[in-house]
Amino acid sequence: RVGEIAPTDRVVMELSSFQLERFGPARPPERAFPEGGWSPTGAAVLNVTPNHFDRHPTMQDYVAAKANIVRHQTANDWAVLNADDAIVSAMRPDCAGRVLEFSLTGPVEAGAYLQGDALVWAPEPRREVRVCSTSDLKLRGRHNVANVLAACAIAGAGGATVEAMWQVSAAFTGVEHRLELVRTRSGVAYYNDSIATSPERAVAAMQSFGEPLVLLAGGRDKHLPWDLWAAEVSKRVREVICFGEMAPLLQRALAEIGDGAHGGPRVHCFKTMREAVEAAADLAQAGDVVLLSPGGTSFDAFADYAERGEAFRTAVLALP
Repeated sequence: RVGEIAPTDRVVMELSSFQLERFGPARPPERAFPEGGWSPTGAAVLNVTPNHFDRHPTMQDYVAAKANIVRHQTANDWAVLNADDAIVSAMRPDCAGRVLEFSLTGPVEAGAYLQGDALVWAPEPRREVRVCSTSDLKLRGRHNVANVLAACAIAGAGGATVEAMWQVSAAFTGVEHRLELVRTRSGVAYYNDSIATSPERAVAAMQSFGEPLVLLAGGRDKHLPWDLWAAEVSKRVREVICFGEMAPLLQRALAEIGDGAHGGPRVHCFKTMREAVEAAADLAQAGDVVLLSPGGTSFDAFADYAERGEAFRTAVLALP
């Protein structure tokens, strides 16, 4: 859509580590910017956790690719960083311009933070304005409180008013494939979180619910650690339904925490999304949440996470 963008437009764009690799100096002919590295005028880094080790040789290489988003900024640029993430905070010396932060754990000098149940915008030191309360947010999960704080900091850096921050924060209900409520059936709520293509994202999704969980997990592994995921599953999930290429890997990770007879979740495996959803419907009880939060990519069976989410939605809506 480059041809639709006018010189006066503002573009908000997510850049992957795959793209950001090309934002730094590279050997020709791969160099995307002949003069060397380049970073956007405004940049934000929300978090950095292990990911894409099927592409990046090491965590250090992955972090270096991410850091290109701020590494080549000028004194006239601005960056928003997660003050609660040590890897992200370590990028601060690379930021040549204005730095704003966001935090769930306490005040920041400039940016957005959570104080009690209040989301606060601080455009500069010793100047703070309340945006809204956590009870005003319609999004589930503590990670989404952090996302709203990040959005406030980014929007504020771009000139948005506090009133605009409040209106959007209180009205936004989310988008497809990100903890999307598909249907409630027989007292069971079905959520589509197909965007969760790493263990950490799946953990964040599980932590968003207090209800008993029937978890659908699977796909293709990115050579990531699964121990923290397995520990979270053992605490929050009653039934695990594995599907896709990495079903055996998930079974092995969960085997270390026992089976249903010893307090851990029961594990079931199916080949297709339809079979997985039908099994979840049979296993779920009134008051449960059936959660598709795969933890792996979709490329073993689908074109992308959106196609996988559509397959889940179709199967859920087809339940009698």
